[in-house]
Amino acid sequence: MKICPKCQTKNQDESNFCKKCGLKLLNHGADDKREKVLGGRKKSFLIPIFLTILTILVIGIGYWILSTESKTNPKLPTQPKISERIDYSGQTIKMTDIQAKVDKGNIFIPVDSVIKNRLVRFEYEGNGVKYPLLAYLTPSGKVVTAISMCEPCRSTRFHINGNKLVCNACYTEWNIESLKGIQGGCLDYPPDVIPSKIEKGNILIDEKVVLQWKPRV
Repeated sequence: MKICPKCQTKNQDESNFCKKCGLKLLNHGADDKREKVLGGRKKSFLIPIFLTILTILVIGIGYWILSTESKTNPKLPTQPKISERIDYSGQTIKMTDIQAKVDKGNIFIPVDSVIKNRLVRFEYEGNGVKYPLLAYLTPSGKVVTAISMCEPCRSTRFHINGNKLVCNACYTEWNIESLKGIQGGCLDYPPDVIPSKIEKGNILIDEKVVLQWKPRV
């Protein structure tokens, strides 16, 4: 029996309205069934939306990781280690000019000069062109050799400020270990790394690599 919640009149189970006051009577069985069906549909509808959002997040994170890694110069990991770890925190180091020598197709500078000064600049002249070069020590003790030029602003001088390599002209900053841009107008153009090696107390750079170098902008 269905009891009317308004007038408490007893009605038949199949009745949709109270026979006394006319109030619409709830069909609990049908309503419960309908709710279950609708609830199931809602859940099945939300699952693909959730999966789509999850997929977009995974793709986005993957792209961010790949794009970050791609900005790291692939030549840096191959640079030789010549020193113990260095803490540049709170230090400002100016660039020191030194003389380079050329012999048997190699440009070379003493390892001791780089260890002592941390950041050095030298020049190589070939085919009538002067190429500014630099060498510096990373916090991990590796030596980085590169073209000493911030190409967009054409500055050839830098300094170290804490764990940052800084252009003296535009003050663009790069992470000294990875050469990833930190801030400034020339972020994508840190000094272009030129591979080097260590031999008999000297840092050697292949002449041919320098002669083939072209500005990126």
